[in-house]
Amino acid sequence: MTDKPKHAAFSTMSQPGKQDERSNISVHFGISEEEKVAVQNRGKKVLMALQKLGINTKKSPIVSVLVSGGGLRATIACQGVLTELSHLGILDMVTYLAGVSGSTWCMASLYTQSDDGWEDLQKAEVELQRRLREGSWKTFVALDGLCKAAERDDYSLTDFWSYSFVYFFTKELINTRLSQVRLQSEMGTVPYPIFAAIEENLKIGEKEKTQHAWFEFTPDWAGYSTLGYSEPALCSSVLADKDAMLQGIMDFFKKLTHHSRTQASFLITEPDAGVTLKDIIEELFNLIITFLTDGDCLPHLESLQFTMSGDENFVEAAAFVAEIIEQLSKTNKDEQNQLFQVLLLKTWIKDLVEKSRVSSYLKFLWKTNQCLLTWTWGTMKNFMYKYGDIEAKHLTHVKNLHLMDAGLAINSAYPLVLPPVRNSDIILSFDFSEDPFMTITETEKYCKSCNIPFPPVDKDRLKQDADAPWDCYVFEGEKGPVVMHFPLFNRVNCGSAEVIEKKWQTYETFRFRDYSDDEVIQLLEDSKLNVRENKDRILAKISELSKATS
Repeated sequence: MTDKPKHAAFSTMSQPGKQDERSNISVHFGISEEEKVAVQNRGKKVLMALQKLGINTKKSPIVSVLVSGGGLRATIACQGVLTELSHLGILDMVTYLAGVSGSTWCMASLYTQSDDGWEDLQKAEVELQRRLREGSWKTFVALDGLCKAAERDDYSLTDFWSYSFVYFFTKELINTRLSQVRLQSEMGTVPYPIFAAIEENLKIGEKEKTQHAWFEFTPDWAGYSTLGYSEPALCSSVLADKDAMLQGIMDFFKKLTHHSRTQASFLITEPDAGVTLKDIIEELFNLIITFLTDGDCLPHLESLQFTMSGDENFVEAAAFVAEIIEQLSKTNKDEQNQLFQVLLLKTWIKDLVEKSRVSSYLKFLWKTNQCLLTWTWGTMKNFMYKYGDIEAKHLTHVKNLHLMDAGLAINSAYPLVLPPVRNSDIILSFDFSEDPFMTITETEKYCKSCNIPFPPVDKDRLKQDADAPWDCYVFEGEKGPVVMHFPLFNRVNCGSAEVIEKKWQTYETFRFRDYSDDEVIQLLEDSKLNVRENKDRILAKISELSKATS
Protein backbone atom coordinates (compact mmCIF):
# COMPACT_ATOMS: atom_id res chain seq x y z
CA MET A 1 0.00 0.00 0.00
CA THR A 2 1.25 3.53 -0.76
CA ASP A 3 1.29 6.18 1.95
CA LYS A 4 -1.05 8.36 -0.03
CA PRO A 5 -3.58 6.96 -2.49
CA LYS A 6 -3.75 8.33 -5.98
CA HIS A 7 -6.70 10.57 -6.67
CA ALA A 8 -7.90 10.39 -10.28
CA ALA A 9 -10.49 13.01 -11.16
CA PHE A 10 -11.78 15.47 -13.71
CA SER A 11 -12.46 19.12 -12.99
CA THR A 12 -16.08 19.86 -12.15
CA MET A 13 -15.80 22.93 -14.36
CA SER A 14 -15.27 20.66 -17.38
CA GLN A 15 -17.15 17.83 -19.02
CA PRO A 16 -15.79 14.28 -18.58
CA GLY A 17 -14.63 12.36 -21.61
CA LYS A 18 -11.33 11.53 -23.26
CA GLN A 19 -12.41 13.15 -26.52
CA ASP A 20 -13.50 16.39 -24.90
CA GLU A 21 -10.75 19.00 -25.16
CA ARG A 22 -12.24 20.93 -22.24
CA SER A 23 -11.64 18.02 -19.90
CA ASN A 24 -9.09 18.65 -17.19
CA ILE A 25 -7.93 15.29 -15.86
CA SER A 26 -5.67 15.09 -12.86
CA VAL A 27 -3.87 12.17 -11.22
CA HIS A 28 -2.38 13.28 -7.93
CA PHE A 29 -1.48 11.90 -4.53
CA GLY A 30 -3.73 12.93 -1.67
CA ILE A 31 -6.29 15.71 -1.94
CA SER A 32 -6.16 18.33 -4.69
CA GLU A 33 -4.42 21.68 -4.35
CA GLU A 34 -7.80 23.41 -4.51
CA GLU A 35 -9.10 21.34 -1.63
CA LYS A 36 -5.95 22.03 0.39
CA VAL A 37 -6.60 25.77 0.04
CA ALA A 38 -10.24 25.32 1.02
CA VAL A 39 -9.32 23.22 4.07
CA GLN A 40 -6.64 25.71 5.12
CA ASN A 41 -9.10 28.60 4.92
CA ARG A 42 -11.76 26.60 6.67
CA GLY A 43 -9.22 25.85 9.40
CA LYS A 44 -8.98 29.57 10.17
CA LYS A 45 -12.76 29.71 10.62
CA VAL A 46 -12.61 26.64 12.86
CA LEU A 47 -9.92 28.23 15.05
CA MET A 48 -12.09 31.32 15.48
CA ALA A 49 -15.06 29.16 16.47
CA LEU A 50 -12.93 27.26 19.00
CA GLN A 51 -11.61 30.49 20.48
CA LYS A 52 -15.16 31.76 21.00
CA LEU A 53 -15.70 28.77 23.26
CA GLY A 54 -12.45 29.40 25.13
CA ILE A 55 -10.53 26.62 23.36
CA ASN A 56 -7.14 28.08 22.50
CA THR A 57 -5.12 26.00 20.07
CA LYS A 58 -2.67 26.69 17.28
CA LYS A 59 -3.96 23.96 14.99
CA SER A 60 -7.59 23.02 14.60
CA PRO A 61 -8.61 19.35 14.48
CA ILE A 62 -10.21 18.02 11.31
CA VAL A 63 -13.86 17.47 12.16
CA SER A 64 -15.90 15.56 9.57
CA VAL A 65 -19.66 15.23 9.69
CA LEU A 66 -21.23 12.21 7.97
CA VAL A 67 -24.91 12.16 7.10
CA SER A 68 -26.26 8.82 5.90
CA GLY A 69 -28.83 7.73 3.35
CA GLY A 70 -32.45 6.98 4.06
CA GLY A 71 -34.70 8.63 1.46
CA LEU A 72 -36.82 11.62 2.50
CA ARG A 73 -36.32 10.63 6.14
CA ALA A 74 -32.61 11.33 5.71
CA THR A 75 -33.26 14.60 3.87
CA ILE A 76 -35.36 15.99 6.70
CA ALA A 77 -33.15 14.60 9.48
CA CYS A 78 -30.04 15.98 7.77
CA GLN A 79 -31.61 19.44 7.73
CA GLY A 80 -32.46 19.13 11.42
CA VAL A 81 -28.93 18.04 12.34
CA LEU A 82 -27.30 20.88 10.39
CA THR A 83 -29.70 23.46 11.80
CA GLU A 84 -28.93 22.39 15.37
CA LEU A 85 -25.18 22.09 14.80
CA SER A 86 -25.28 25.66 13.47
CA HIS A 87 -27.44 26.90 16.35
CA LEU A 88 -25.00 25.45 18.91
CA GLY A 89 -21.91 26.84 17.13
CA ILE A 90 -20.57 23.37 16.30
CA LEU A 91 -21.04 23.59 12.53
CA ASP A 92 -18.40 26.34 12.41
CA MET A 93 -15.91 23.75 13.69
CA VAL A 94 -16.64 21.29 10.88
CA THR A 95 -14.17 20.96 8.00
CA TYR A 96 -15.92 18.29 5.89
CA LEU A 97 -19.56 17.41 5.30
CA ALA A 98 -19.96 14.11 3.45
CA GLY A 99 -23.30 12.71 2.36
CA VAL A 100 -24.89 9.65 0.84
CA SER A 101 -28.22 9.12 -0.90
CA GLY A 102 -31.15 10.93 0.79
CA SER A 103 -28.91 13.26 2.80
CA THR A 104 -27.33 14.54 -0.40
CA TRP A 105 -30.76 15.81 -1.47
CA CYS A 106 -30.63 18.18 1.52
CA MET A 107 -26.96 19.01 0.92
CA ALA A 108 -27.55 19.76 -2.77
CA SER A 109 -30.37 22.12 -1.92
CA LEU A 110 -28.26 23.99 0.64
CA TYR A 111 -25.02 24.13 -1.34
CA THR A 112 -26.66 25.37 -4.52
CA GLN A 113 -28.36 28.25 -2.73
CA SER A 114 -26.65 31.56 -2.05
CA ASP A 115 -24.69 32.13 1.16
CA ASP A 116 -28.00 32.92 2.87
CA GLY A 117 -28.83 29.21 3.05
CA TRP A 118 -25.85 28.58 5.32
CA GLU A 119 -25.99 31.85 7.24
CA ASP A 120 -29.54 31.08 8.36
CA LEU A 121 -30.15 27.34 8.41
CA GLN A 122 -33.30 27.89 10.44
CA LYS A 123 -34.67 29.84 7.48
CA ALA A 124 -33.66 26.97 5.15
CA GLU A 125 -35.46 24.55 7.45
CA VAL A 126 -38.65 26.62 7.34
CA GLU A 127 -38.40 26.69 3.53
CA LEU A 128 -38.02 22.90 3.48
CA GLN A 129 -41.17 22.55 5.61
CA ARG A 130 -43.09 24.95 3.33
CA ARG A 131 -41.99 23.11 0.19
CA LEU A 132 -42.95 19.70 1.58
CA ARG A 133 -46.30 21.10 2.77
CA GLU A 134 -47.30 23.23 -0.23
CA GLY A 135 -45.21 21.87 -3.08
CA SER A 136 -46.30 19.15 -5.46
CA TRP A 137 -44.90 16.63 -7.89
CA LYS A 138 -46.05 17.82 -11.30
CA THR A 139 -46.41 14.90 -13.69
CA PHE A 140 -45.86 16.93 -16.81
CA VAL A 141 -42.77 18.68 -15.44
CA ALA A 142 -41.28 15.28 -14.59
CA LEU A 143 -42.22 13.82 -17.96
CA ASP A 144 -40.83 16.80 -19.85
CA GLY A 145 -37.52 16.41 -18.02
CA LEU A 146 -37.42 12.67 -18.73
CA CYS A 147 -38.18 13.15 -22.43
CA LYS A 148 -35.31 15.64 -22.69
CA ALA A 149 -33.01 13.30 -20.76
CA ALA A 150 -33.95 10.41 -23.07
CA GLU A 151 -32.52 12.35 -26.02
CA ARG A 152 -29.07 11.88 -24.47
CA ASP A 153 -26.97 8.80 -25.16
CA ASP A 154 -26.24 8.40 -21.45
CA TYR A 155 -29.84 8.23 -20.21
CA SER A 156 -30.08 5.86 -17.25
CA LEU A 157 -32.29 4.90 -14.31
CA THR A 158 -30.64 7.73 -12.40
CA ASP A 159 -32.56 10.17 -14.62
CA PHE A 160 -35.78 8.26 -13.96
CA TRP A 161 -35.04 8.23 -10.22
CA SER A 162 -34.32 11.97 -10.14
CA TYR A 163 -37.49 13.07 -11.92
CA SER A 164 -39.72 10.57 -10.16
CA PHE A 165 -38.55 9.62 -6.65
CA VAL A 166 -36.33 12.57 -5.70
CA TYR A 167 -38.61 15.21 -7.22
CA PHE A 168 -41.66 13.52 -5.68
CA PHE A 169 -40.07 13.34 -2.23
CA THR A 170 -38.40 16.76 -2.08
CA LYS A 171 -40.78 18.76 -4.33
CA GLU A 172 -37.65 20.33 -5.79
CA LEU A 173 -35.67 20.09 -9.03
CA ILE A 174 -32.08 21.29 -8.77
CA ASN A 175 -30.43 22.21 -12.07
CA THR A 176 -27.33 24.04 -10.86
CA ARG A 177 -23.80 22.58 -10.69
CA LEU A 178 -21.83 21.84 -7.56
CA SER A 179 -18.92 23.79 -9.07
CA GLN A 180 -20.99 26.94 -8.58
CA VAL A 181 -20.23 26.80 -4.84
CA ARG A 182 -16.49 26.61 -5.44
CA LEU A 183 -15.90 30.16 -4.18
CA GLN A 184 -17.80 29.49 -0.93
CA SER A 185 -15.80 26.34 -0.21
CA GLU A 186 -12.48 27.86 -1.29
CA MET A 187 -12.97 30.77 1.13
CA GLY A 188 -13.81 28.34 3.90
CA THR A 189 -17.19 29.91 4.64
CA VAL A 190 -18.93 26.52 4.50
CA PRO A 191 -17.82 22.95 5.29
CA TYR A 192 -16.15 21.36 2.28
CA PRO A 193 -18.83 19.13 0.68
CA ILE A 194 -18.27 15.56 -0.50
CA PHE A 195 -21.05 13.76 -2.36
CA ALA A 196 -20.52 9.99 -2.51
CA ALA A 197 -21.41 7.43 -5.18
CA ILE A 198 -20.18 3.95 -6.10
CA GLU A 199 -19.19 2.60 -9.50
CA GLU A 200 -21.27 -0.32 -10.74
CA ASN A 201 -18.47 -1.78 -12.92
CA LEU A 202 -16.39 -2.42 -9.79
CA LYS A 203 -18.96 -4.52 -7.98
CA ILE A 204 -17.98 -8.08 -7.13
CA GLY A 205 -21.20 -10.04 -6.82
CA GLU A 206 -24.18 -8.34 -5.26
CA LYS A 207 -22.81 -7.47 -1.84
CA GLU A 208 -19.12 -6.76 -2.24
CA LYS A 209 -17.34 -3.68 -3.55
CA THR A 210 -13.70 -2.96 -4.23
CA GLN A 211 -12.15 -0.04 -2.43
CA HIS A 212 -11.82 1.63 -5.82
CA ALA A 213 -15.60 1.65 -6.24
CA TRP A 214 -16.03 4.80 -4.15
CA PHE A 215 -16.54 7.85 -6.37
CA GLU A 216 -16.84 11.38 -5.06
CA PHE A 217 -18.09 14.76 -6.24
CA THR A 218 -16.65 17.94 -4.72
CA PRO A 219 -16.79 21.60 -5.85
CA ASP A 220 -13.37 21.18 -7.51
CA TRP A 221 -13.06 17.60 -8.76
CA ALA A 222 -15.09 14.47 -9.36
CA GLY A 223 -13.45 11.07 -9.36
CA TYR A 224 -11.81 8.30 -7.37
CA SER A 225 -9.91 9.28 -4.25
CA THR A 226 -8.95 5.78 -3.08
CA LEU A 227 -6.60 4.63 -5.85
CA GLY A 228 -3.17 3.22 -5.21
CA TYR A 229 -4.02 -0.23 -3.90
CA SER A 230 -3.13 -3.32 -5.88
CA GLU A 231 -5.60 -5.63 -4.16
CA PRO A 232 -9.36 -5.12 -4.02
CA ALA A 233 -10.68 -4.49 -0.54
CA LEU A 234 -14.07 -5.97 0.12
CA CYS A 235 -16.93 -4.88 2.31
CA SER A 236 -20.47 -6.09 2.69
CA SER A 237 -23.30 -4.00 1.34
CA VAL A 238 -26.39 -2.65 2.98
CA LEU A 239 -29.08 -4.73 1.32
CA ALA A 240 -31.24 -2.43 -0.75
CA ASP A 241 -34.76 -3.70 -1.20
CA LYS A 242 -34.63 -4.12 -4.98
CA ASP A 243 -38.21 -5.39 -5.08
CA ALA A 244 -39.36 -2.21 -3.33
CA MET A 245 -37.36 -0.15 -5.82
CA LEU A 246 -38.91 -2.01 -8.74
CA GLN A 247 -42.37 -1.55 -7.27
CA GLY A 248 -41.70 2.16 -6.95
CA ILE A 249 -40.38 2.40 -10.50
CA MET A 250 -43.48 0.58 -11.76
CA ASP A 251 -45.79 2.91 -9.82
CA PHE A 252 -44.12 6.05 -11.14
CA PHE A 253 -43.96 4.69 -14.69
CA LYS A 254 -47.72 4.19 -14.60
CA LYS A 255 -48.28 7.64 -13.07
CA LEU A 256 -46.27 9.15 -15.91
CA THR A 257 -47.78 7.17 -18.77
CA HIS A 258 -51.42 6.94 -17.62
CA HIS A 259 -51.90 10.57 -16.57
CA SER A 260 -54.78 12.19 -18.47
CA ARG A 261 -52.57 14.98 -19.79
CA THR A 262 -50.01 12.44 -20.98
CA GLN A 263 -52.73 10.55 -22.83
CA ALA A 264 -54.05 13.71 -24.45
CA SER A 265 -50.64 15.06 -25.47
CA PHE A 266 -48.83 11.90 -26.52
CA LEU A 267 -51.44 9.44 -27.73
CA ILE A 268 -54.54 10.99 -29.27
CA THR A 269 -52.67 12.90 -31.99
CA GLU A 270 -50.37 10.01 -32.83
CA PRO A 271 -50.77 7.86 -35.98
CA ASP A 272 -51.93 4.27 -35.47
CA ALA A 273 -48.46 2.76 -35.88
CA GLY A 274 -47.07 5.06 -33.20
CA VAL A 275 -49.83 4.06 -30.80
CA THR A 276 -49.03 0.40 -31.49
CA LEU A 277 -45.36 1.01 -30.70
CA LYS A 278 -46.35 2.81 -27.51
CA ASP A 279 -48.58 -0.12 -26.48
CA ILE A 280 -45.80 -2.60 -27.23
CA ILE A 281 -43.22 -0.66 -25.22
CA GLU A 282 -45.60 -0.41 -22.25
CA GLU A 283 -46.29 -4.16 -22.44
CA LEU A 284 -42.53 -4.73 -22.59
CA PHE A 285 -42.24 -2.71 -19.39
CA ASN A 286 -44.75 -5.02 -17.67
CA LEU A 287 -42.83 -8.03 -18.99
CA ILE A 288 -39.49 -6.74 -17.70
CA ILE A 289 -40.85 -5.84 -14.25
CA THR A 290 -42.44 -9.30 -14.02
CA PHE A 291 -39.17 -10.93 -15.10
CA LEU A 292 -37.09 -8.96 -12.59
CA THR A 293 -39.48 -9.83 -9.75
CA ASP A 294 -39.53 -13.54 -10.69
CA GLY A 295 -43.13 -13.51 -11.87
CA ASP A 296 -44.81 -15.44 -14.70
CA CYS A 297 -43.69 -13.87 -17.99
CA LEU A 298 -45.82 -16.04 -20.28
CA PRO A 299 -49.05 -13.94 -20.13
CA HIS A 300 -47.10 -10.80 -21.04
CA LEU A 301 -45.34 -12.53 -23.92
CA GLU A 302 -48.68 -13.77 -25.26
CA SER A 303 -50.12 -10.28 -24.92
CA LEU A 304 -47.14 -8.87 -26.83
CA GLN A 305 -47.60 -11.44 -29.57
CA PHE A 306 -51.27 -10.49 -29.91
CA THR A 307 -50.50 -6.73 -30.04
CA MET A 308 -47.84 -7.23 -32.71
CA SER A 309 -49.86 -9.61 -34.86
CA GLY A 310 -51.15 -8.09 -38.08
CA ASP A 311 -48.80 -5.09 -37.96
CA GLU A 312 -46.25 -5.23 -40.75
CA ASN A 313 -43.78 -3.17 -38.71
CA PHE A 314 -43.46 -5.90 -36.07
CA VAL A 315 -43.46 -9.13 -38.06
CA GLU A 316 -39.88 -9.98 -37.09
CA ALA A 317 -40.42 -9.03 -33.45
CA ALA A 318 -43.61 -11.13 -33.27
CA ALA A 319 -41.76 -14.14 -34.67
CA PHE A 320 -39.04 -13.68 -32.05
CA VAL A 321 -41.66 -13.51 -29.28
CA ALA A 322 -42.91 -16.90 -30.49
CA GLU A 323 -39.36 -18.26 -30.21
CA ILE A 324 -39.02 -16.92 -26.67
CA ILE A 325 -42.32 -18.54 -25.65
CA GLU A 326 -41.05 -21.86 -26.97
CA GLN A 327 -37.67 -21.53 -25.18
CA LEU A 328 -38.92 -19.98 -21.92
CA SER A 329 -39.04 -23.18 -19.89
CA LYS A 330 -35.71 -24.38 -21.32
CA THR A 331 -33.60 -21.33 -20.45
CA ASN A 332 -32.11 -19.96 -17.24
CA LYS A 333 -32.44 -16.41 -15.90
CA ASP A 334 -29.35 -15.04 -17.63
CA GLU A 335 -30.33 -16.56 -20.96
CA GLN A 336 -33.83 -15.13 -20.65
CA ASN A 337 -32.36 -11.71 -19.92
CA GLN A 338 -30.36 -11.92 -23.14
CA LEU A 339 -33.46 -12.96 -25.10
CA PHE A 340 -35.42 -10.00 -23.73
CA GLN A 341 -32.60 -7.62 -24.62
CA VAL A 342 -32.71 -8.88 -28.21
CA LEU A 343 -36.48 -8.49 -28.21
CA LEU A 344 -36.12 -4.86 -27.15
CA LEU A 345 -33.82 -4.22 -30.10
CA LYS A 346 -36.24 -5.86 -32.51
CA THR A 347 -39.12 -3.65 -31.30
CA TRP A 348 -37.15 -0.44 -31.79
CA ILE A 349 -38.30 0.61 -35.28
CA LYS A 350 -36.13 3.65 -35.93
CA ASP A 351 -38.08 4.94 -38.92
CA LEU A 352 -41.32 4.68 -36.98
CA VAL A 353 -39.87 6.63 -34.07
CA GLU A 354 -38.39 9.38 -36.25
CA LYS A 355 -41.72 9.87 -38.04
CA SER A 356 -43.54 10.09 -34.75
CA ARG A 357 -44.71 13.44 -33.40
CA VAL A 358 -43.67 12.26 -29.93
CA SER A 359 -40.32 10.60 -30.64
CA SER A 360 -38.80 11.84 -27.34
CA TYR A 361 -41.63 10.20 -25.42
CA LEU A 362 -41.13 6.90 -27.24
CA LYS A 363 -37.37 7.11 -26.57
CA PHE A 364 -38.09 7.67 -22.87
CA LEU A 365 -40.34 4.60 -22.75
CA TRP A 366 -37.92 2.37 -24.65
CA LYS A 367 -34.71 3.51 -22.93
CA THR A 368 -36.30 3.08 -19.50
CA ASN A 369 -37.08 -0.53 -20.44
CA GLN A 370 -33.53 -1.07 -21.65
CA CYS A 371 -32.01 0.41 -18.48
CA LEU A 372 -34.32 -1.67 -16.30
CA LEU A 373 -33.36 -4.89 -17.98
CA THR A 374 -29.64 -4.14 -17.69
CA TRP A 375 -30.07 -2.30 -14.34
CA THR A 376 -28.10 0.67 -15.70
CA TRP A 377 -27.59 3.66 -13.41
CA GLY A 378 -25.62 6.92 -13.55
CA THR A 379 -24.09 6.56 -17.02
CA MET A 380 -21.28 8.97 -17.84
CA LYS A 381 -18.21 8.87 -20.06
CA ASN A 382 -15.22 7.34 -18.29
CA PHE A 383 -12.72 10.18 -18.07
CA MET A 384 -9.99 7.58 -17.43
CA TYR A 385 -10.71 5.47 -20.51
CA LYS A 386 -7.32 4.47 -21.98
CA TYR A 387 -5.68 7.10 -19.75
CA GLY A 388 -2.06 6.04 -19.43
CA ASP A 389 -1.17 7.36 -15.98
CA ILE A 390 -3.52 5.08 -14.04
CA GLU A 391 -2.01 1.92 -12.62
CA ALA A 392 -5.43 0.45 -11.82
CA LYS A 393 -6.10 -0.77 -15.37
CA HIS A 394 -9.51 -2.15 -14.44
CA LEU A 395 -10.58 1.50 -14.27
CA THR A 396 -9.34 2.41 -17.74
CA HIS A 397 -10.72 -0.33 -19.99
CA VAL A 398 -14.43 0.63 -19.90
CA LYS A 399 -15.81 3.49 -21.99
CA ASN A 400 -18.60 4.39 -19.59
CA LEU A 401 -18.97 4.63 -15.84
CA HIS A 402 -22.20 3.62 -14.14
CA LEU A 403 -22.51 5.47 -10.85
CA MET A 404 -24.97 4.17 -8.29
CA ASP A 405 -26.34 5.30 -4.96
CA ALA A 406 -23.57 4.88 -2.37
CA GLY A 407 -26.29 3.78 0.02
CA LEU A 408 -25.92 0.42 -1.70
CA ALA A 409 -22.47 0.13 -0.11
CA ILE A 410 -21.97 1.28 3.49
CA ASN A 411 -24.76 3.93 3.48
CA SER A 412 -22.33 6.42 4.98
CA ALA A 413 -19.30 7.99 3.31
CA TYR A 414 -16.67 6.76 5.78
CA PRO A 415 -14.16 5.73 3.06
CA LEU A 416 -13.97 9.33 1.80
CA VAL A 417 -13.08 10.95 5.15
CA LEU A 418 -10.92 8.21 6.66
CA PRO A 419 -7.13 7.96 6.26
CA PRO A 420 -5.32 7.83 3.98
CA VAL A 421 -7.71 9.89 1.80
CA ARG A 422 -8.50 12.54 4.38
CA ASN A 423 -7.10 12.58 7.90
CA SER A 424 -10.15 13.26 10.03
CA ASP A 425 -9.41 13.61 13.73
CA ILE A 426 -13.04 13.16 14.73
CA ILE A 427 -16.04 11.91 12.77
CA LEU A 428 -19.55 12.88 13.82
CA SER A 429 -21.69 10.22 12.17
CA PHE A 430 -25.41 10.97 12.06
CA ASP A 431 -26.97 7.70 11.00
CA PHE A 432 -30.51 7.70 9.59
CA SER A 433 -30.37 4.02 8.56
CA GLU A 434 -33.02 1.57 9.77
CA ASP A 435 -30.25 -0.66 11.17
CA PRO A 436 -28.69 1.64 13.80
CA PHE A 437 -25.22 0.06 13.68
CA MET A 438 -24.69 -1.42 10.23
CA THR A 439 -22.66 1.56 8.99
CA ILE A 440 -20.30 1.16 11.95
CA THR A 441 -19.85 -2.61 11.69
CA GLU A 442 -19.49 -2.54 7.90
CA THR A 443 -16.96 0.29 8.07
CA GLU A 444 -14.91 -1.70 10.58
CA LYS A 445 -14.87 -4.62 8.11
CA TYR A 446 -13.95 -2.29 5.27
CA CYS A 447 -11.08 -0.77 7.24
CA LYS A 448 -9.79 -4.16 8.35
CA SER A 449 -9.74 -5.32 4.72
CA CYS A 450 -7.95 -2.15 3.60
CA ASN A 451 -5.56 -1.94 6.56
CA ILE A 452 -7.00 1.46 7.52
CA PRO A 453 -6.93 2.48 11.21
CA PHE A 454 -10.39 2.40 12.77
CA PRO A 455 -11.35 2.24 16.44
CA PRO A 456 -12.43 -1.12 17.89
CA VAL A 457 -16.15 -1.90 17.87
CA ASP A 458 -17.87 -3.91 20.60
CA LYS A 459 -20.23 -5.90 18.41
CA ASP A 460 -21.79 -7.75 21.33
CA ARG A 461 -22.89 -4.49 22.92
CA LEU A 462 -24.24 -3.17 19.64
CA LYS A 463 -26.19 -6.37 19.08
CA GLN A 464 -27.63 -6.05 22.58
CA ASP A 465 -28.68 -2.43 21.92
CA ALA A 466 -29.97 -2.96 18.37
CA ASP A 467 -33.69 -2.66 19.17
CA ALA A 468 -33.28 0.31 21.50
CA PRO A 469 -29.95 2.11 20.94
CA TRP A 470 -28.71 5.05 22.94
CA ASP A 471 -28.38 8.44 21.27
CA CYS A 472 -24.58 8.50 21.16
CA TYR A 473 -21.75 5.96 20.98
CA VAL A 474 -18.08 6.93 21.10
CA PHE A 475 -15.49 4.69 19.43
CA GLU A 476 -11.82 5.45 19.87
CA GLY A 477 -8.55 3.58 19.79
CA GLU A 478 -4.79 4.12 19.66
CA LYS A 479 -4.89 4.89 15.95
CA GLY A 480 -7.39 6.46 13.60
CA PRO A 481 -10.06 9.05 14.25
CA VAL A 482 -12.49 9.26 17.13
CA VAL A 483 -15.95 8.30 15.89
CA MET A 484 -19.11 9.61 17.55
CA HIS A 485 -22.11 7.72 16.24
CA PHE A 486 -25.68 9.04 16.58
CA PRO A 487 -28.56 6.66 15.68
CA LEU A 488 -31.62 8.62 14.56
CA PHE A 489 -34.30 6.99 16.73
CA ASN A 490 -33.14 5.99 20.21
CA ARG A 491 -34.03 5.64 23.86
CA VAL A 492 -33.56 9.35 24.51
CA ASN A 493 -35.81 10.84 21.83
CA CYS A 494 -38.26 7.90 21.73
CA GLY A 495 -38.22 6.42 25.22
CA SER A 496 -38.74 2.74 24.40
CA ALA A 497 -38.18 0.05 21.78
CA GLU A 498 -41.92 0.07 21.01
CA VAL A 499 -41.90 3.78 20.15
CA ILE A 500 -38.71 3.33 18.13
CA GLU A 501 -40.39 0.59 16.08
CA LYS A 502 -43.44 2.80 15.45
CA LYS A 503 -41.16 5.62 14.30
CA TRP A 504 -39.47 3.34 11.76
CA GLN A 505 -42.87 2.27 10.46
CA THR A 506 -43.92 5.91 10.08
CA TYR A 507 -40.69 7.02 8.40
CA GLU A 508 -39.93 3.98 6.26
CA THR A 509 -37.46 4.56 3.41
CA PHE A 510 -39.76 3.53 0.57
CA ARG A 511 -42.81 5.47 1.68
CA PHE A 512 -44.63 6.75 -1.39
CA ARG A 513 -46.98 9.19 0.27
CA ASP A 514 -46.31 12.68 1.59
CA TYR A 515 -45.34 13.30 5.19
CA SER A 516 -47.80 15.39 7.16
CA ASP A 517 -46.61 18.70 8.58
CA ASP A 518 -46.65 17.20 12.08
CA GLU A 519 -44.53 14.26 10.93
CA VAL A 520 -41.95 16.58 9.38
CA ILE A 521 -41.79 18.73 12.53
CA GLN A 522 -41.41 15.65 14.76
CA LEU A 523 -38.59 14.23 12.62
CA LEU A 524 -36.77 17.55 12.66
CA GLU A 525 -37.09 17.69 16.44
CA ASP A 526 -35.87 14.09 16.90
CA SER A 527 -32.76 14.76 14.82
CA LYS A 528 -32.06 18.06 16.59
CA LEU A 529 -32.39 16.45 20.01
CA ASN A 530 -29.59 14.02 19.14
CA VAL A 531 -27.30 17.02 18.66
CA ARG A 532 -28.62 19.10 21.55
CA GLU A 533 -28.43 16.29 24.13
CA ASN A 534 -24.83 15.54 23.16
CA LYS A 535 -23.52 19.09 22.77
CA ASP A 536 -21.24 18.86 25.80
CA ARG A 537 -19.84 15.46 24.79
CA ILE A 538 -19.09 16.68 21.27
CA LEU A 539 -17.43 19.90 22.44
CA ALA A 540 -15.45 18.07 25.12
CA LYS A 541 -14.06 15.63 22.59
CA ILE A 542 -13.23 18.40 20.09
CA SER A 543 -11.52 20.34 22.88
CA GLU A 544 -9.51 17.26 23.87
CA LEU A 545 -8.41 16.68 20.28
CA SER A 546 -7.58 20.36 19.84
CA LYS A 547 -5.07 20.13 22.67
CA ALA A 548 -3.66 16.93 21.23
CA THR A 549 -3.08 18.50 17.79
CA SER A 550 -1.43 21.65 19.16
